[in-house]
Amino acid sequence: MYVGPSYINVLAAVMRERGHDPALIGARYERPLGEAELFDLCTRIVAGTPDDPALPLHVGAAMHLGVHGLFGHALMSCRTLKQAAGILMRHNPLKSDSSLSELTFEKGEAILTFEPPFQVPGSPHFLSDLFFAAGTTAIRELIGMDTVGVYLELGYAPNTDAAAYEELLRMPVTFGHAASRLKGPAPVLDIPLQSAGVATADAYLRQCELLLQRMDSAGGYESSVRRVLLSSRGEFPSAPAIAKTLHMSERTLRRRLEAENTSYQTIVNDVRNHLARQYLADTDLSVADVGALIGFEDLANFR
Repeated sequence: MYVGPSYINVLAAVMRERGHDPALIGARYERPLGEAELFDLCTRIVAGTPDDPALPLHVGAAMHLGVHGLFGHALMSCRTLKQAAGILMRHNPLKSDSSLSELTFEKGEAILTFEPPFQVPGSPHFLSDLFFAAGTTAIRELIGMDTVGVYLELGYAPNTDAAAYEELLRMPVTFGHAASRLKGPAPVLDIPLQSAGVATADAYLRQCELLLQRMDSAGGYESSVRRVLLSSRGEFPSAPAIAKTLHMSERTLRRRLEAENTSYQTIVNDVRNHLARQYLADTDLSVADVGALIGFEDLANFR
């Protein structure tokens, strides 16, 4: 489980917008919450907002990709929704030994199943509502459009007006099923993510800028190349592609980088190394996932 302070900030903001006192959250969190701490926090929130059962839906819907920090950057770096879904299933912030999150395929459908690590007294399905609201928000932002043919089956009765679910999740929602599952046509997972919407692109670019600041990168053309690399989705662009983006020939780019005592490959290697260190330090992504994200499909090369 990796529920960082940025998620608590979203909770506080949504509570404030809906007329609740964020002081219910308690002390300021400076580090990720463990399962026991999250249980205590959710219990306080539910007890203090008894007339707002839709709160977790609104909190989840407000968790745009930029809120997820480096984890969001990892999702936005994926080549397809299938790769992003795999990372989400293995490393979602609510994952614990007592929860279930899995992606399966059956009869041409992709099925995302989630069971929370605990039930919250007074609102047993608080975390499920939050998870599926946040998950559907992430999917829409990753593909840059509303989902088509995707629907949600929940294994419980609605905690609030059933219409609120479809309004916030922007898809058909039904209740009382054997399990809580997000379903859709399997080919949706093969949709490339390079053409995400403006809101997602802005969040992605903000993360890139933060990464650039943390890299203490030099100015000049080296910084420009780093920015293009960090702003790319999936595979890093080639030297000719970067030169075209910077409105110059590859030869001119190479000459200007040489004047700064660097090269395209040196910068690529540095960006990869930095991203690998940040992913491994700031998320619980596996070595294999990090290697795939930064272009080392052969783990022997990455290690």
